[in-house]
Amino acid sequence: MQYLSLTYFLAISFTIGVVFGLIGHSSRFCTMAGIRNLFLFKNKEMFLGIIGMIVGGIIGFTILNFIVPTAFFDFPIFLKTKVFIKASKLLLIVIGCIGLGIISTYADACPFRMHVKAGSGNLNSIIYLLGFYFGLVYFILFLQDLIMSVFFF
Repeated sequence: MQYLSLTYFLAISFTIGVVFGLIGHSSRFCTMAGIRNLFLFKNKEMFLGIIGMIVGGIIGFTILNFIVPTAFFDFPIFLKTKVFIKASKLLLIVIGCIGLGIISTYADACPFRMHVKAGSGNLNSIIYLLGFYFGLVYFILFLQDLIMSVFFF
């Protein structure tokens, strides 16, 4: 029975991934370009897509939390944890987001767009994503503890 539920979960996840991939491929959506266009060109079209992603994520997490209440213990943003742990996790999120933004800007790439291009077979996007995931694992395994030791005794 447990394997059957895992199969359903994987099938639903794959289907949602394919749908989002097709939408992303046809829309040429990029989160970094949305923010850039808002500030430089006063164009709100792509920025509304970012707002839609945030609202859709909140609605999706809320629905999944009603279906499986124990799936997301700390959603939204660690409200059920202690204040010290909440502040340290928020600091790690901010540092990670700033690092991702700087590196993606230097690479002239948007992570969402790179996933879509990698699915189309673009070798540069695949190499970017290898570095992206290597950096993610490195941050979680090594830098997270270093940052915690520097900022919180």
